[in-house]
Amino acid sequence: MMEIKLIELVMFIFVILYSPRLVCWFASIRTQKRLYNLKNNKLALMIPARNEGKTIIPLLQSIKDQTYSNKNFEVFIIVKDSKDPVIEYAKMVNAKIYIDPTQTSKGDCLDYCIQHILRDYPNVFDGYVLVDADCVLDKNFMLEMNNALASGADVINAKKLVKNYLPKFRDSLNLIAASNGLIWTLMDDMGNRFKSDHGLTTMTITTGIMFSKKLVEKWGGWNYRQTLTEDMELQRDCALQGYKTFYYSHAKFYMEESPSLKVTNTRRNRWMHGLTNSDFIYGSRLLHKHDSYSLINNYYMFCLWLVYVFEGFLLLNVFGNLGIAGYAFLTDSGTMMDYLYVAGFAFLGIYFSFFVLTLVAILVDWDNIKLTLFNKLLLLFFHPIFYMGYLKIEAHAIFSKKPLEWEEIERVEI
Repeated sequence: MMEIKLIELVMFIFVILYSPRLVCWFASIRTQKRLYNLKNNKLALMIPARNEGKTIIPLLQSIKDQTYSNKNFEVFIIVKDSKDPVIEYAKMVNAKIYIDPTQTSKGDCLDYCIQHILRDYPNVFDGYVLVDADCVLDKNFMLEMNNALASGADVINAKKLVKNYLPKFRDSLNLIAASNGLIWTLMDDMGNRFKSDHGLTTMTITTGIMFSKKLVEKWGGWNYRQTLTEDMELQRDCALQGYKTFYYSHAKFYMEESPSLKVTNTRRNRWMHGLTNSDFIYGSRLLHKHDSYSLINNYYMFCLWLVYVFEGFLLLNVFGNLGIAGYAFLTDSGTMMDYLYVAGFAFLGIYFSFFVLTLVAILVDWDNIKLTLFNKLLLLFFHPIFYMGYLKIEAHAIFSKKPLEWEEIERVEI
């Protein structure tokens, strides 16, 4: 059938166009070189904690357990309400509390915090580390982040692991949490590692991240507040301004994944809206840079749009042929099965592309996915269906102009 041949041709073209990105999938097979810093730099650890409640306690305990001396870092916690119970919990690590009652986004929170640190502690800190309140730090996290400063990078991201796999949090582990947790493998081991090794702009997520003294003092605060995903704005501006980014896999921390699909979709929806809006805000300026490095860097920055077009084409074929099959059934034209076959072929094209992605992700991060072999097989077949949820979210993010609000995300109870 001509429709099948067209779909096959589009699949072939997509694989050719996307092949440079596919190379990234296997960059982490080789262990990243560990860095060592002879200087014990003074670090500021910033934690946005609006209405986080007891969620922050495991993070604070992990801060107490750091191998990097607490003489070498200070903890700053930012809340919105002077009666927030987090203020009492913060005494566990002798944290400095900043109260910003006007914050309407994480970007506002960071701007307030950085401005006050620069005012209250001038010329003290060599690096500024940012961690979300629902995370847990590996005991060597701060030590390895200090080592990462030896890279000379302006922006450094640590390796993101799934907190739900830790023994204390396994009650909150299910296929939803495990499926969404694979995003960090796709982003870090199958993306950032290659980009970092080749001097390209990494995908910057604003948790488990560090900024150099030079960069923070240049900003004088936090500049990325046009969307709710300040990290996607940051990444694009890093490419625009030529800030050096670095992914360091030896600095590890754990991120909480919700076992609720509703909560997970709230997060995914907010993130995809911010990502696409950041592309609209920075895209034209980035695409006007025509030197060879920028052309390569922009490919990796915007290659997700190849995925959008490819999956959108297949999705249109699914629904279009289902609709025609329905019409053929009503008119008894005898062609219904032909159109159902094309719709099924297009659907399998979407599923298979996500299946291959999932298979590589599980193999790449095998040791960190703390599931039995049977559950890993369940994840292998379930994750492509879960990932298809992005199709609706992507479409809404691209075509909707309605701004999102900074909603509180329901946390896993401890």
